[in-house]
Amino acid sequence: MVLTILLTALFTAIVLIVLFAYLIRTKTMSITESRYGFEETCSRLEEVVKQTDGWGLPIEPWDFYQFLTNKDFEFHTIKNCKIYFVCNPTNANKIVNFNPIWTGLLPCSWAVYELKNGKVYVSKLNISLMSKFFSGVLGNVMSNVALKNEEFLKSIAAK
Repeated sequence: MVLTILLTALFTAIVLIVLFAYLIRTKTMSITESRYGFEETCSRLEEVVKQTDGWGLPIEPWDFYQFLTNKDFEFHTIKNCKIYFVCNPTNANKIVNFNPIWTGLLPCSWAVYELKNGKVYVSKLNISLMSKFFSGVLGNVMSNVALKNEEFLKSIAAK
């Protein structure tokens, strides 16, 4: 009887660990296909972030594709990529004041990339999923950011 309970508990633990690993591997990034071309998607991202009260792009967009092709790297899957650093200073301040170790999450990084086939995507960390792992200040800020991110995506790329 005790052996059966222990084996059941072990089996359940293994299943939960595998499920958790699967979710982390497949859901860590949020990827949205854009209904617009590369330049239009980039312009819409810049516009919606800058026009939203309290939000901004504190660092100029990084032309990742151009940067690496200038260093003689070749891409086999993409033909364009820009990385954006999206920030809400009020949220950033709350996170840093809560615990400065979380500064590494700031600002939020978003990528707009175009595949060789012409499809354009917006990629970012799945803050909504991450927020579920935290409570208190960090969880609340991440949940609020996740909601705003979804609003941004609807304006930027959603089909």
